[in-house]
Parts: sequence; C-alpha cells; structure tokens
Amino acid sequence: MLREKLVSAFHKKKARQTMEVNIDSIRPSPYQPRLIFDEEDLKQEIKKDGLLSDLVVRKQGKYYELIDGERRWRALKELGWKTVPVRVVDADDALARLSVYKLNKIRENYTVEEEARYFKKLRDEGMAPLGISKQLSADSRWVLAHLNVFKLPEDIQKAVWTKQLSMSHIVALESVIDRNIKEAALTVNEILKRKLTVSETRKIAENRAKELKAKVDEMRIKEAEKVLPAIAPKAPKLETPEDFEKAAEALKEKAGEMREAKLKPEEIKKMTKRLEEETKREETEEIPMQTIKSLRNKIEALEKEKASLLEKKSFLTEALSFNCPHCNHACIIYREGDSYWVE
Repeated sequence: MLREKLVSAFHKKKARQTMEVNIDSIRPSPYQPRLIFDEEDLKQEIKKDGLLSDLVVRKQGKYYELIDGERRWRALKELGWKTVPVRVVDADDALARLSVYKLNKIRENYTVEEEARYFKKLRDEGMAPLGISKQLSADSRWVLAHLNVFKLPEDIQKAVWTKQLSMSHIVALESVIDRNIKEAALTVNEILKRKLTVSETRKIAENRAKELKAKVDEMRIKEAEKVLPAIAPKAPKLETPEDFEKAAEALKEKAGEMREAKLKPEEIKKMTKRLEEETKREETEEIPMQTIKSLRNKIEALEKEKASLLEKKSFLTEALSFNCPHCNHACIIYREGDSYWVE
C-alpha cells in the first residue's frame, strides 16, 4: 500500500505522458541496488492477468531509463513483448537515485550485500557517507557500517553476506574498525568462533577502547614526566595522587599560556631539549667512587710535590744556570726521592 501511494504521488507530481514504447529502447537504471531478480512468479501472473501497472521511466537521450519496474521489464522481455506501456516522468539524477532506491526497498527489502554494494557505488562516484544518508533518507551509522564491511578481509565480507555476522555486529565494531583493521578482523573471528551476541560484541569493543585509552594515558604521563622539570622545576616526582594533581595544575597553566601565545611550542621543545642534554651530561659525568678516591690521592701527591719544588726553587734555579768550569756545559741534575744531585 505504501509503495502504491509513493508511486501515485510521484506520478502526479512528475508525470509528463503515458505511451507505448519499444521494449528494446528501455535501459535499466544505473542506480538499481538489486543484484538478483526472480521473474518466474511474475511471468505467471502477467500471463494470467496481463501487466497491471505501467513502467516508470525518464527520457535519457535516445533511450528511456527505468525508475520503477525493472523486474516487470525483464519478465516482459522473456515473454517476448515488443512494446510496453510506460509513464515518462521528469527526474534529475538525485530524484532518480532516491526513487529507485525507495521504490525497490518498499516492495522488498534489499539483501545486506545489495545495499552495501549500492552505498559503495555511490561513494565511489564521489558521495560522502553523510551525503548518501541524507539523499536516501537512511541512518548515517547504518550507511557507514555497510561501507565498513569492504574494509574487512573477503572471508569476513562473505560471512556478512551469508548472515553469519549481522550488520548490528558491524555497527558495534565501528570504533575498532576505525582504529585498526587487523584488530577488527581478529575480533570478528573471535565473534564467529564463540558465536557472540551483539551486546557481547559491544562489550568487547568498549573494553578494547578502555584498554587503549589506558595505554595512551600512560604514554602521556611518561611524556609529561619528561617535560615537567623544564616547565615546573619545583614540581615533585609523580608518585602520590597529590603529585599528579600538582603536575596537572602546572601543565594546565602552561597550556593556558600557550593558548594565549605566551609560550610557543618551539620554546617548549627547546626547554625539553635542554633538559635532555643536561640529563645526558649528568649521566656522562657520573664517575665511580673508587676512581674519585684515586684521583684525590693523585692530586694530594702532586700538591705535595709542588710544595717541595717551591721550597727548592732557588737551588734549582741556581743549578740550572750553572755551567761546568771544565767543559763550560750546563750541569745535569739527578733526582733521588726528595734529594737532587748535580753532576
């Protein structure tokens, strides 16, 4: 009944004329979502009662393009009809697309594969999922879920087409599919193996999202610990809840400054780099205690030797400037412990 009302309203508004046309001058609609047509029962009805309603077409160049009645057109061709009654209507591409989709859906719902491939065809032609949902008056998440099927491996696509996996499962997995296809495929295999319900699938997706959020939060905390000393040197090490609260306040304050352009991202990078360089230098400068003691002992010995040399400065100066009276060469000075000999 709804279909008849829709067709009637469509005809009254857009009908231009009714005529008999050559059946070979009619072409199927490029917007037809239906993949399989069963004409056997319809052929028997036409043989018995004739054609009860005209085909609806629009003029496209030399041909007529079907808007409503492709199954009847196919049945009539098989029955050998040469001409058929058609109602020609004015319709642009948008109206033709909507009419074909709606009229067929009202008559008999599409299979999951038919609807999915139709949405994909429209997307491949340049339409965004939101545009498809608006033009066809379909739920946007439902459209997106059908398109998401094509992101999954072929064996999983077949599981969807054969109803081993419902579209409600795909909707529940939307966040997982957006995040990682491999993870989504593993989750689907788990669903199929354990025969999980939609609510159980939704629970898995929620738990995975929580686990991921926890990992991301942990990474953020580690990054915050790196830059915190540069941003807030007095902030304590992050150990207690109070420490985290103080660090959060410091980071929030700096975030506010960045928004007000008081502190630019480049400055934060410079501060972080300087902090990392200082940390590396401190790590490099760490010397074992044994080495420090050894160095201290050597320094003390050198200081004592320096003092001893200063005491003998005048003697050494005189000795070094003394020439032998026999050969007139400079004297040679020998050292034994703390004593010096002149030869």
